[in-house]
Amino acid sequence: MTSFAPLLALALAAAPKPTVAVLYFDYEGKTEGMQMLQKGLAQMLITDLTANDSVRIVERARLQEILDELKLNQTTKVDPKTAAKVGKLLGAQYMVMGGYFDLLGSLRVDARVVETETGKIVKSTGSASKPDDFMDLEQKIARELSTILTSAALEKAAEAPPPSTKTATKLSAKTALRYSKALDAMDKKDPQSAKKELEAVVKEQPDFLLASLDLARLSK
Repeated sequence: MTSFAPLLALALAAAPKPTVAVLYFDYEGKTEGMQMLQKGLAQMLITDLTANDSVRIVERARLQEILDELKLNQTTKVDPKTAAKVGKLLGAQYMVMGGYFDLLGSLRVDARVVETETGKIVKSTGSASKPDDFMDLEQKIARELSTILTSAALEKAAEAPPPSTKTATKLSAKTALRYSKALDAMDKKDPQSAKKELEAVVKEQPDFLLASLDLARLSK
């Protein structure tokens, strides 16, 4: 079976990395002092998500600067309009937002990835655990967010035109013909044949990013 991980990496490399801002999560419980957890949670998520090479993560210090400029204090719940303004000021294409609360010995965290420009929720995730298992809870949320952001970055890469159709150092007429056959199959709504031809093209010419992007689109 063909592994598409290298192809996805090529597709992501062909487009600029989207910038992601992790906003402070809203505390929705009633325990005194738990509001402060939002800063630690944000920093931990930022640190974990920084390991994702498909996106750029805004540092928490920069987020705090913007919140201070807008005179938004720690207890302020950020409405969608204000969140979009914060995201744009941070130059973020996506925002990670959410909330958390503690109830009956359980701590729950819910998170969502939001497209800054449209306000559209890309995907949500959430989980709960005992308060003493907070690290496991945070890391689970971070892993799920990382998967969501990678998928969103890939979609952006697939939508964007490749930087050059001549990325390959060389290209034979035979390989170009295979690529043309793949395009013809796509035009005829025959994705299986197109995929077969594209796989052959990428095998023959791994640095032909245009073919890799087309194959990544078909493989989603």
